[in-house]
Amino acid sequence: MLDSWLKSIYVLIKNWHFSIAEALCTPIMAWLPQSITPHCNRFIDGFLTTFELVILVLLGAFLCARLLSGILILGPPWAKRLLNAYVYCFRGTPVLIQLWLVYYGLAQFVWVRESELWLFLSSGWWVGLIVLTLNSAAYQTNILFGAIENLEPGQSEGASSLGLSPYLTYHKILLPQALRVSWPALANEAILILKASALVSTITVLDLMGHARTIFSRSYDLWVYGGAAVLYIALTAIITLLAYSIRRIAFKALPADEWFKNLTKKN
Repeated sequence: MLDSWLKSIYVLIKNWHFSIAEALCTPIMAWLPQSITPHCNRFIDGFLTTFELVILVLLGAFLCARLLSGILILGPPWAKRLLNAYVYCFRGTPVLIQLWLVYYGLAQFVWVRESELWLFLSSGWWVGLIVLTLNSAAYQTNILFGAIENLEPGQSEGASSLGLSPYLTYHKILLPQALRVSWPALANEAILILKASALVSTITVLDLMGHARTIFSRSYDLWVYGGAAVLYIALTAIITLLAYSIRRIAFKALPADEWFKNLTKKN
């Protein structure tokens, strides 16, 4: 039941991708290099697939990082040790190895192939989503925890004097300030995840790099990778713009924030 439901969603998304591709490619066919023109639809499909994957990874990783950084601040010592080991392992190994260990490594165990998890672990897209989310969550946890650790000690002391519990102090006082301080680093992490997402093409995912590799294997024309590079630059610009917009909308201006001072001067 779940398998057929997921396949239906996949077909629906792919049809939506190629409908958008048809609308975008038709007006610009004459301007594209000859080696790219027949494959324009596939490039747009890869572009949209990469964008959707990266957005889902960043949202999932951010929610995990909020929870994990809270455990590092408030949790018991044994939980902190486990989380530190998780962060160390994911930050200390290449994303490619993580992807291959999960996608190719777990498939060697019969009990994995016979379990309900195989529905997701047999799909390169789901493995890419899971691994990239865990990888980014490790980095974002470290960023948030470092930002909280560098806040003035008076923040916690003031909250304690008002009778706030450690939980409320974290969620109402420390985390909002840490987000403000660490937002540029989190935005940079988003760009790094975008570039790392190209590695999911090695586990059969037809994202932007996956389509580019397939097309190049047939044409051996370097214009193919040039077109992919242009689309990755466009994705970087979109994510940067999103990060900037969220910063302007979500965070109120404070006199102590240097980048808000610069923003006020421009306006």
